[in-house]
Amino acid sequence: MIEDIRVRGVGGIREAELSFRGNFIVITGESGSGKSSLVRAMEFIAGKRAQTSYIHALEESADVIMTVSCDGIPGLDEEYQPQDGTLIVRRQFSRNGKGRCLIQNSPVPLSILSSSMEREIVIQSQYAQLGLIDPSVQLDLVDSCGGEPLLTVKKELESAFEETLETERMIVNLKKRREETEAFCQNAESTIRIIKALELEEESERIWEAELKELESKENRKAALASVYEKLAGGTACGGIIENLESVCREIYAASPDKTDLWKDRVEQMLISAQSVASMLQDELRALFAEGSIEEAKERLEKKIGILRKLKRSLDLFSCKQLLEHAAKASEGLEWLKESHAELEELENRAADSRKKTRPLALELRRLRKAAAEELASRVNFHLNDLAMEHAFFSVDIEEQDKLRSNGAESVSFKMSMNGQPPLPVGKTASGGELSRILIALQLSLGDEQLPGTLVFDEVEAGLGGKTALLAGQKLRELSERCRTILITHEAAIASMADQHFLVRRFGNETTVTEVSDTEREKEIARMLAGDDNSPEALEHARSLLNPCCGGNAPA
Repeated sequence: MIEDIRVRGVGGIREAELSFRGNFIVITGESGSGKSSLVRAMEFIAGKRAQTSYIHALEESADVIMTVSCDGIPGLDEEYQPQDGTLIVRRQFSRNGKGRCLIQNSPVPLSILSSSMEREIVIQSQYAQLGLIDPSVQLDLVDSCGGEPLLTVKKELESAFEETLETERMIVNLKKRREETEAFCQNAESTIRIIKALELEEESERIWEAELKELESKENRKAALASVYEKLAGGTACGGIIENLESVCREIYAASPDKTDLWKDRVEQMLISAQSVASMLQDELRALFAEGSIEEAKERLEKKIGILRKLKRSLDLFSCKQLLEHAAKASEGLEWLKESHAELEELENRAADSRKKTRPLALELRRLRKAAAEELASRVNFHLNDLAMEHAFFSVDIEEQDKLRSNGAESVSFKMSMNGQPPLPVGKTASGGELSRILIALQLSLGDEQLPGTLVFDEVEAGLGGKTALLAGQKLRELSERCRTILITHEAAIASMADQHFLVRRFGNETTVTEVSDTEREKEIARMLAGDDNSPEALEHARSLLNPCCGGNAPA
């Protein structure tokens, strides 16, 4: 519970320190005096988001330090745990929007501060009663009355439900991946076969194009050499150059028989040279023909290049490297598709088993929840009777739902029946004052383990007066025996019941907070009663409220 709190620069408060001793503590003051600044400071240290508008007009930053007595905080690292039962938390926030949080003088994120304070301080304003209309709040309140058995089943259901949900998510993702892989691997087997048949490598296309170019060059050379050889050696109707040379030689011999010896060497040399060239051409052509059919080799390469380019176009790829990568990925995909079939079957079996597990847990949770709802309604009606609402009957409807969620398959609705009328949702039948009393009755109906260390009520009794305010005060005092209760109030009858009383005053732009007792407290109660702290009648009435010997309701 909160032991003390120091506030600097929040709202209208430049500096204030409150040390709590009693169980039931009230904070009073005139409207506009700055009581809300104290509430804001408590919300601030409890982890609520800060705003620069919270900071006092004459200060550059807000600073709140709080000392809490507790044994330990679940989930908090050891270095931040209470020392000798004491936890010190601090939060600062400046106009530049920067702030910091500290636990045991060590910096922590705001989320850690907020989660650490969840069970230590709960603040309920006069609007907290609106939370009673929220179905999720109503469900939590019902479950809080189910004790450990309900909590255990609820956790088991949540775990089984999350396991089912996670498995179903895995199934959806696996099926989606299978669809995507199947689309990617469409015709993959044919593609892989073609790539293997082509014996494709990263540089294949470049190599094949170079080979094709070389073959074309050889083909052109072969044709040129064949043409030259034909002209030289003959094979046409006109004969070849050698044949014609021989004929020319004979004609020369015939025309100049007396000079045959003169011509002979030269003519023979010419013929031998021509025949030698023809022989060289013939050897070259023979070598070219020995390499095989250039036309066939060229046709094979053109076919391979054509198949390759068609394959690239069909897959919208631009290189052999990309094609090989695609084939490798497709090959892996095909292999994975075979393996994932068994994985999918295993997941579907697991999901079916998880769903089977959730059904009996959901039914058991419903049974426990109905029992808890009856118990909560019984407790609330007991306290409402003490709060002068004997004409009202509070009930909790458990409505079964078709769809199972992690927290069960039912919804909860708080209902109220007035003067024997049919029950209606509390938000439609209860007035503001009645909602306030229901809220108090609900807090009293919770188990000790559900109550925080300190419970702060900000004018929760608004709308009550006279006897109902007095009864509400008595119930709040009863609640304070189970957890420290701080009440910001305008009701003198309630304020008089407190163990400790703080007064908030405003002087100009400054708000002060002081503890009052004895005469000062009498004057404040008198002010609350009559608006005049010097009225003899009001002072006498205040003394009668504060002094048990005079029929008062609480110790002075």
